[in-house]
Amino acid sequence: MSIIDIDEVRGWAEAAGRLALQHFNHVAGHRKADRSYVTEADVAIERQLVAQISARYPDHGILGEEQAKTNLDREFVWAVDPIDGTASFVAGLGSWCISIGLVRNGQPYFGLIHMPTLGDTYHAAVGEGAFLNGQPIHVSQPDAWEGETWLATPATLHRSFELDFPGKTRVLGSTAAQMCYVARGSALAALLVNAYPWDVAAGLVIVQEAGGAVVPLDPATPTGGTALDGGWLHQPVLVAAPDQIAPLRQAFRRR
Repeated sequence: MSIIDIDEVRGWAEAAGRLALQHFNHVAGHRKADRSYVTEADVAIERQLVAQISARYPDHGILGEEQAKTNLDREFVWAVDPIDGTASFVAGLGSWCISIGLVRNGQPYFGLIHMPTLGDTYHAAVGEGAFLNGQPIHVSQPDAWEGETWLATPATLHRSFELDFPGKTRVLGSTAAQMCYVARGSALAALLVNAYPWDVAAGLVIVQEAGGAVVPLDPATPTGGTALDGGWLHQPVLVAAPDQIAPLRQAFRRR
């Protein structure tokens, strides 16, 4: 990909991960207006990433979870989540990550997700495949669901849905991590709820380049808009191989 230097972006994410690890296990979270958590690590990492992106790509826009919202009408816009899974981060759980996505003309174009506690880095660019630590990955397409087949679900799944599924569910606490585990073929699927552009901009590219689909749980939900304003992402969304979508829609039932 000639437009960006993937190794450079990986370096930004790894540096952000090192900064996050300095705070991990001894940081307090504060509630924002939407009741989600923010920590001093989130703010510091976003500030660092915004400075790096702005210096390297001054003509690009930037959308960050915490503060950055500049030039969103540009051809290229970076969507950054400094710590995706802040509640897990605050709780001392390891399933949080640094998510850096690049959107071109409103469509996902490049994504890189770094998991500092594991040392894993996922990345993908449109038309170039998806990779975990440099090795190609692909979504799972089993002929049948078994007892060890698992879904990544929200912690509040039981409040809104009944699930008819023979396997297991796991709660990772990070939208980006859920998408990565589907992309690598570890999880059969993920159910996302109330996602925002910075949560999914990177993961959308990684899942799609790994052969997966990201669609509303309810097939009647309109899917207009772009990766930066698609309101349908706030509705329940399935992430899985295309041939798994129909049976998964039948497995989830609203309470």
